[in-house]
Amino acid sequence: MEQVPCLSCGQFFTPRNKKQNYCSAVKCQRTRKADWQRHKIKTDPDYKRDQRISQKKWLSSNPDYWKSYRLNNREKTERNRALQRLRNKSRLKKVRPGKPVIAKMDVRKDAVRPVDIMSSGQFWLVPVIAKMDAAKVFLRVL
Repeated sequence: MEQVPCLSCGQFFTPRNKKQNYCSAVKCQRTRKADWQRHKIKTDPDYKRDQRISQKKWLSSNPDYWKSYRLNNREKTERNRALQRLRNKSRLKKVRPGKPVIAKMDVRKDAVRPVDIMSSGQFWLVPVIAKMDAAKVFLRVL
């Protein structure tokens, strides 16, 4: 069989069969597996669900992972925070000029009258950051 270029590194190699597109280098095999997983998650809902369950299970058994990651990688943490501030500013200009972009825990502080928030009726919850559809809710004050 003639040599073909690896899809990952571009080096020419002799494939073992016609379907082989990646050489046997460790980095190229990791790339191949990552590509396969991305494709599998997009096309197989069961695999996607199982991956989410697995991630949640791992995170519940390692609850302090992100806290320690941020402590050990301060430069990445600061870079991410700076980029998040830029994203917030651009969203603020597009979505709601003059309104906060990040969700607040207590919206009553910003309300003119607490009665406005505590009134019964039909409301639309419109997400500003999260990518989800708006939801219509019915609230009744008891």
